[in-house]
Amino acid sequence: MAVSDSRDPADADNRTEDYGRALKSATGMLSRRQHAVRELETKLLARFDRETVAGVIGRLGELGYLDDEAFAREYARQRFSRSPRSALAVTTELEARGVDRTVAQYAVAAVLEDEGLSDELLAEKAACKKLAILGTADLEKNKAKVGRFLASRGFSRAAVYVTIKKILD
Repeated sequence: MAVSDSRDPADADNRTEDYGRALKSATGMLSRRQHAVRELETKLLARFDRETVAGVIGRLGELGYLDDEAFAREYARQRFSRSPRSALAVTTELEARGVDRTVAQYAVAAVLEDEGLSDELLAEKAACKKLAILGTADLEKNKAKVGRFLASRGFSRAAVYVTIKKILD
């Protein structure tokens, strides 16, 4: 049985072809939305070998298409505007997507400062959205539902209490 020589032109062609397919796949994913480096790497590793993926990730980084800090800022900005949740919850989500904790915390803090937001304001925004859905039914039931909803969004007990007191009392 002959062992494949890594200098074989056929192997080089296959590697080049795989690299091209991986690069095309990655740019397609990035054209739909930004990705964290590890998030994109994980998706590519499901279809391509580690060496090919490393090359593609490196090239995209060189071209400026992959930037965890920019991704984290945009992700946090989107989360706070569309689906309000606590800073801690957004930081945790970013970590789950492969962003380093320090980068995630910095990005979240920067967005909060840029947008003039705080956990209290975000809790109020989330509570108002929830109340619009709940309507004006039983006040005590709504307080409990809003409280559970805010807690599920990562808000502290203190933020939940203050928000319910401010909005529903």
